Amino acid sequence: MPRLTLDERRFIAAKMAEGVGYAEIARRLGRPTSTVSREVARNIGTRGYQPDQAERRTRERGRRPKSVKPTGPDDVTRTVSEYEAKMIEVLIEKGMPRMAARVLACLYVTDSESLTAAELVRRLKVSPASVSAAVRFLDNLGMIKRVHDGRRHRYLADDDAWFRSSVASGLTMERWARTAHEGAELFGDSLPGERLAKMALFLDHFTRDLMGVAEKWRHLLAP
Repeated sequence: MPRLTLDERRFIAAKMAEGVGYAEIARRLGRPTSTVSREVARNIGTRGYQPDQAERRTRERGRRPKSVKPTGPDDVTRTVSEYEAKMIEVLIEKGMPRMAARVLACLYVTDSESLTAAELVRRLKVSPASVSAAVRFLDNLGMIKRVHDGRRHRYLADDDAWFRSSVASGLTMERWARTAHEGAELFGDSLPGERLAKMALFLDHFTRDLMGVAEKWRHLLAP
């Protein structure tokens, strides 16, 4: 299928601004939904999806020397393993326990829609107890979904978790802002009061923007 044109990219941006979902945008363009979602995921930035910028990036990528792609099953396996390891390290840096990070990364890179605890044990080569503790941790955080297929539980990465995580961060910032406001009022016209007033003002604006952006782009996580 031919690459997206600039007009198609501008159409995507316009419809996203109206709150239209990927599936409907793709239907109107006569394209697969995956084409639209991949286009946005690849080119979205701090200012959202910018069609003209996406067009320039695509042309620049087309002029770059082609990288060497995996040529066989071993190369593909090695490439996936390297990416999975990188994802695990990023999750650990954010404070997630290593075993939970390994389970979450595995659920994201698997070709299956979901995995059982036994399948996770085999893939990660760890004990059932380790997997049980990890899925319980992730389930409590709301990072994964637990479904029952009639015989056993299956686990899958929960796309909406990133929205909920953003909202949780916003609520934490709101508590910080309220505390800063209380401190600014308590200390009044003094150096501590000035510090806390600045902190409260920043957090008020930051939290409002964070919550608004999370809600605005939540549809990107929809199936």
